[in-house]
Amino acid sequence: MNEASGSRIMQGLANRYYDNQEDFLIERKKIFAPMWVCIGFASDAPLPGHVYPLEFMELPLIIVRDHDNAIYVFHNVCRHRGHVLVTKSGELDSVLRCPYHSWTYALNGSLIRTPHIGGLGVHDVEGFNRDEAGLIPINCHIWNDLLFVNLDGSAHSFDKFIQPLEERWARLWGVSGSDELRLKKDDRSICFDVDVNWKLAIENYLEAYHLPTVHSELNRVSPMQDHEIQVSEQFAGQVSHCYQLGAGHDHRLPIFPDWPSTLLEEADYPVLFPNTLLGLQADHLFVMVVIPIHFNQIREETRLYFVGEQSLGRNYDALRREQGIFWTRVFEEDISVVKGMQQGRASVGFDGGILSPVQDRATQAFHAWVSTRLGI
Repeated sequence: MNEASGSRIMQGLANRYYDNQEDFLIERKKIFAPMWVCIGFASDAPLPGHVYPLEFMELPLIIVRDHDNAIYVFHNVCRHRGHVLVTKSGELDSVLRCPYHSWTYALNGSLIRTPHIGGLGVHDVEGFNRDEAGLIPINCHIWNDLLFVNLDGSAHSFDKFIQPLEERWARLWGVSGSDELRLKKDDRSICFDVDVNWKLAIENYLEAYHLPTVHSELNRVSPMQDHEIQVSEQFAGQVSHCYQLGAGHDHRLPIFPDWPSTLLEEADYPVLFPNTLLGLQADHLFVMVVIPIHFNQIREETRLYFVGEQSLGRNYDALRREQGIFWTRVFEEDISVVKGMQQGRASVGFDGGILSPVQDRATQAFHAWVSTRLGI
């Protein structure tokens, strides 16, 4: 990244960091593996015996909830020949069985059966220790239904990682706000598969500059000029000072009990680096996890959480549905612009771009964060 002489105009990350597998895998090693990153939601494996496979940065992973209700994340490959164990989410009987040679694992990852490993009818061999051949686990931690992993096991404690965000939000939802979050699984699901590099989705969320052009409806109720850019070491984004509870209707969703009455119009929209997009309002929280699959492919998984058990009642069905439809429309509007930027990364007439010192300040912070971790 280069800074123009005598100004705060910045050049963005070069095209190479968006358009090839080699740099993508370097990012996996240097950015994603050493820290806590969100891969999805614990509620995707909602009940004991449920599994949820996913691909994350070209790694097949699996989320497993065992019969003690504990959540595990494993590399989703058999230790025998590397065959993927599970391809569909849902409920298993009680074990994970490889479809190739039927090596079988308990839900806690331990290897429990190796059929015919020593010949027909011989299920054990001398010198082979099943205790050392279980599924490879990945450190994981659940925070308000968000499932974080540390791929290489080198990260500091999760509590230390999440503390800055918790302290930031304590002034809004109080010390117990997260205890009020409720998810209704049969509400509208928001999920998009988009053929772009993961960083473009992050950069788009970080700025309000595009609101008048891309989000005309959103800009009417939350105009660009009422958004304040904020930057921190682990996250960056915007604060809106004009959130409308109930979109101006008398009937509205329940709000967090400790939310200050003077801040009901304030909403916080940070990106928790590297890939978790958050939107905290007085009456709900949305979370979009940008899941990098390949260098030019992501999945955007979004959940909406409302406040307290009463918010899930039938009398609030229409309001929850309306909120889900609104955010779905907003996120859909972003798809064409991030795809347009991905296409532009193939051009020799572009290599990083010119970042506005005012409108793109959060994007500058993100690019600096990425650059530091990549050593560029």
